[in-house]
Amino acid sequence: MAAAIGDRGRYYRPELDALRFFAFLLVFLHHSLPGDDDPRVLRLMGRFAPVFYDWVESCRFGLSLFFTLSAFLIFELLLREREATGDVSVKQFYYRRILRIWPLYYFALAFGIIFALSPGGRSSEIHEMGWFVIFAAAWYIAMHGSLVNPVLPLWSISVEEQFYLFAPWVIKYLNPKYLYGLCLLLILTCNGWLFFLGKRSLFTHRIWFDTLVQFECFAGGILLCLFLNRRLPRIAVWQRLLLILGALSFWIFAVYPLHIRFDEGLNPGAWRLMAGYGLATLGSIMLLVAFLGLDPKLIPRWATYLGRISFGLYVYHEFALHIMRFLPIGPFLLNAGLSFPVRVFLNTGLGIGLPLGLTILLASLSYRYLETPFLKLKRRHAVIESQPIAGAN
Repeated sequence: MAAAIGDRGRYYRPELDALRFFAFLLVFLHHSLPGDDDPRVLRLMGRFAPVFYDWVESCRFGLSLFFTLSAFLIFELLLREREATGDVSVKQFYYRRILRIWPLYYFALAFGIIFALSPGGRSSEIHEMGWFVIFAAAWYIAMHGSLVNPVLPLWSISVEEQFYLFAPWVIKYLNPKYLYGLCLLLILTCNGWLFFLGKRSLFTHRIWFDTLVQFECFAGGILLCLFLNRRLPRIAVWQRLLLILGALSFWIFAVYPLHIRFDEGLNPGAWRLMAGYGLATLGSIMLLVAFLGLDPKLIPRWATYLGRISFGLYVYHEFALHIMRFLPIGPFLLNAGLSFPVRVFLNTGLGIGLPLGLTILLASLSYRYLETPFLKLKRRHAVIESQPIAGAN
């Protein structure tokens, strides 16, 4: 069952801010927790270490959730704009996206260049970062490999920007029936491309960074938007919990039996790739349904706030992780005379807690002093109001 949403001039769902933070937290855990063959994990968990590694791998699908949520919100707002005004202003759409994304994005790229020129950085990566400037980083990394620069997670912004190239145009000119057809065509194209990639001896790393592979998540978000048709899911809390557990299970299944991994290993084959990335999209849709329409009283205010600044959290978290790697936490704990399990838990806790705290601090300052002035300008171009701004009247 679903309930209709009556306010046509405004669409703000605090539960989706909480979902944004959840998506970020998954990505952060993937980047901060120990990876394969870490001696601490092997010694502490023994034969259960592979289970832990697969769970850490599945956290990367938090980015798939970001893509699905982005497509859902973009199409929800544009469809509401077309209903309210009879048209979609493509120019205003791009004004809004530029004011939301570009200031922080290029600010982070500037710091990435400073990092590349600093001791321990790679000055050769400045040339490679030129692909980030023109929002083509996903294509470059898919062809040539990753960077060690903390701007690496921003490759996903290039995927978003490529989605924005066609999003307002299809809403402007296509009715819902053709939008369903477009989503079906996009899903078939993505799976056809995955089938092609699966028949080649490519690294799984090459597949993950492929823009067309990730577009299946956007199609999933659009389909959910069309299916709900401006309504909210009316389901019990226990059903929402089952959806969350089911979604996370799908993600783990994609990593464990289907071997959808993101390291330098060879891909598992065409059918497993298609099934694994399909489960990633389906899990993302289930999480979106689980959160959408959730009673705001059940959402902590801090989760809503952290979701509101989630773009900054995502942008800055690798910078924070790089900074914290310079701290001698491991040697300090080693000399503290603590038992091995205690050292492992403290090392992991500090390795997560300190960079997470620094990330939140950086993102909060950025939101207040860098992003908010541009967000106030963005409101002038809004047709459907979608997000409160701290300090805005």
